[in-house]
Amino acid sequence: MNFRKLVTPFFLLLALVSTAQLTETHSVYFDLDKDQFPFTEGKQLNSFFDDLLYKPLLDVKILGYCDDRGSYEYNLDLSNRRVETVSKWLQEHSITVEHISKTIEGRGEVALEEGSEELSIEDERAQNRRVDIIFSLKESITQRLEIKKLNKSDLTTSEAVEIKTYEKKVVKAVLKDEKSIVAIPVSENAKTTPQEKVKETTPVEPVETLNDEYLDIPTNLDPPVDNTQEPFKSLLSKNLKKGQVIRLENILFYKGRSTVLEESQPLLDRVAEILVARKDIHFEIHGHVCCINPVYKDAYNRDTKKSNLSHDRAKAIFFILKKSGVSYDRMKYKGFGRTKPLGGIDKLDRRVELYITKIDEQ
Repeated sequence: MNFRKLVTPFFLLLALVSTAQLTETHSVYFDLDKDQFPFTEGKQLNSFFDDLLYKPLLDVKILGYCDDRGSYEYNLDLSNRRVETVSKWLQEHSITVEHISKTIEGRGEVALEEGSEELSIEDERAQNRRVDIIFSLKESITQRLEIKKLNKSDLTTSEAVEIKTYEKKVVKAVLKDEKSIVAIPVSENAKTTPQEKVKETTPVEPVETLNDEYLDIPTNLDPPVDNTQEPFKSLLSKNLKKGQVIRLENILFYKGRSTVLEESQPLLDRVAEILVARKDIHFEIHGHVCCINPVYKDAYNRDTKKSNLSHDRAKAIFFILKKSGVSYDRMKYKGFGRTKPLGGIDKLDRRVELYITKIDEQ
């Protein structure tokens, strides 16, 4: 019996289970053959970075990718230059080089994915010309926090009031003694029930009685859907905000697959109608799953026979929206596995969301 073969997976599993650090990920996309990201990507990165908490304490991992054009050596060099561009940007924005780790090989080229015939080769290549930035807070620090969140948009109402003072308090305490295990408490007014959440900025009255606060976007669906229900209400709201998360309620998939249920298609068609009309909305499609083996980063997808279910569900929505006429350059997609649980029952973590990254000025 090979004792090493048995022991190594066990300790790998133990390490994965015991890791409870906070993470947030952002992708920066580059133009063909360019190692400097465009102005619009810089604005989105700046907006995402502004919303991050505990920045002086964050560790950052940068992964560079590129498309399948050119030689391997060229792609490797281009990936490295893109990684260095992002690293320099971070250092100019108060992230010290000691906290930054880079994939020096840049990951080289990323092969085009099978089964992506609905997306043109050029569009698929555009998705691969990117750098992923993973911000994380060590488990040892996370365990000391009472506000265990890295993004301001995830805060409850009372946490949002408290966070400026609490963030300074945390940074000061950790920098003074990083090895300490003493909890860092919030003030009494921030001790709220776990169920409290920041409510999305959307009116509760029906669309028909608040035409001045909602857009009137006609539908070709028969019968039409109820626009007073989510996600349509938020998408039609004139008060839609950057950073808002809209869950695609009742848009469901076959169990263990990345194929949308037939009964969910009319709802997705209505989402597409609104997004085609609302050319001012830019967004990311986020896939999430529940109940996965901690050895794997994502759930098993019966359609692809790979552990990529959250990624492929987000990608499936991307394809459907693109086919319906939503411009691909307003959309991005990514899977998060089970890195962003909601804190309730497991099945609620199985979801697809739209994360609003930008609202064009009218």
